[in-house]
Amino acid sequence: MGRFFGAIWYYVSFKFLWGAEAIRDAADRTFTSSAEGVAKAYDIEHDKRVKEYKSLRDAVSQVEAVLEDSRQRLQDLNKEEESLLAKRDGALQLFEQAQAKNDANGMQQHRAAFERFDDQIARIEEQQAALEAQLKGSEEQMQVHLNRLTALQAEVQALPEEKARAIADFVSSKKIIELNDRLSGLKSSMDRGPIDAVRKHNREMSAQARISQKLAGADVNLQDQQYQKAGQQSASSDRMAQMLAARAAERAAKTGEKPAEAATTERPKI
Repeated sequence: MGRFFGAIWYYVSFKFLWGAEAIRDAADRTFTSSAEGVAKAYDIEHDKRVKEYKSLRDAVSQVEAVLEDSRQRLQDLNKEEESLLAKRDGALQLFEQAQAKNDANGMQQHRAAFERFDDQIARIEEQQAALEAQLKGSEEQMQVHLNRLTALQAEVQALPEEKARAIADFVSSKKIIELNDRLSGLKSSMDRGPIDAVRKHNREMSAQARISQKLAGADVNLQDQQYQKAGQQSASSDRMAQMLAARAAERAAKTGEKPAEAATTERPKI
């Protein structure tokens, strides 16, 4: 039973991952198939960076406010320490005066005041040390956040220029690919113009004319007609020669002249 549910879970997970991948691919095609898509991708990234910048800026501002409170607290402790140091010095001086007069009560009073002031100074120094350490660590972290904030600000300011370059690169590359396709003769049927149709039709007609001419020369009936015509011309030439020879002989008989030798006419060889 466990294997069955495991198989179902595997199938569901696989289908989910496949669907997520298909969604990502479709989104990528949306942002990479046109100049408008490229511009939209940069607009989305710009809004994302601005939102991140504002969020980090607000957090840095809040931490800076806390640090400012700590700095003010440290200043107050420093002032309080200065006052206590003065008071402790005063108690010590009065103790010396009472000691010089052998004033036991005065000595006891001034000693108690000195010890009270000294304890307060010791506690203040501990607080000062803790605050200084805290401020140092926090300010170092703040510097990291401020650097990131500055970098984000620079990225946000640079995005419009990068967007313009990306759109120009996309359009330029697309046009170069189209030109290369045309130079390579890779035209779709929609790209062919009327002159291409005329040229193709003329080539087809020329080919048909050549074939027709060859077939006409090979026609048996036409050949028979040519042979018959050649034969008729040959017979006509023979009759003409005979008639010319007869007329010459007749004139020779009347005049007693020897007839000229008749020109021989050869039949054309077939």
